[in-house]
Amino acid sequence: MAATLDFSARVNLRRASVLVLDRNTQAADVVRQILAGFGVRDVHLADNVDEARKLFSQNTLELLILDPMLEGGFDFLRWARRESSSDNHCIAMIATMGHQTAENVRAARDAGANFIVAKPLAADVLLQRIEWVARESRQFVVAPNYAGPDRRFKNEGPPVGTDGRRADDLSLEAPTASQPNMSQFEVDELFKPQKVAL
Repeated sequence: MAATLDFSARVNLRRASVLVLDRNTQAADVVRQILAGFGVRDVHLADNVDEARKLFSQNTLELLILDPMLEGGFDFLRWARRESSSDNHCIAMIATMGHQTAENVRAARDAGANFIVAKPLAADVLLQRIEWVARESRQFVVAPNYAGPDRRFKNEGPPVGTDGRRADDLSLEAPTASQPNMSQFEVDELFKPQKVAL
């Protein structure tokens, strides 16, 4: 029996407006159908960067799903993140890739993608990523070389009630301090400018 997705406790995507950018029109249509299955009614499809720029500028969007491997795709993603004249610059942006090499993943992350999803797309994985970005609380960062969600994740260890999967997972138990805590005065002293003898 095929697994079914429970949409009852999920993010309501009925009013969401989504831009899908993929040079492969069949792949874009598959994404449109998947989104329709999630309840999304307003999907804009583009098969090139110029068309995507127009749609990005003319519509109020909640989500961008794009294949950055198309010609100008990474540049479009960087442009979309820096297009401060549009409210869309800080929406969720999910990159989909058929060739998710470390170099391509880093390039998409550094261009401002919230997540990368491997192609061929699995509907349940895409829904999980959409839910994640809908609920995440990472701040939007604008710096000289980067615009997008804060890339730093807080590592709080394995989920409660589990031992973790990795040898370097943090324990939920607070360790006993090996030395007494410093006073605020001692901490402040470490930050005072010091004379250096040359």
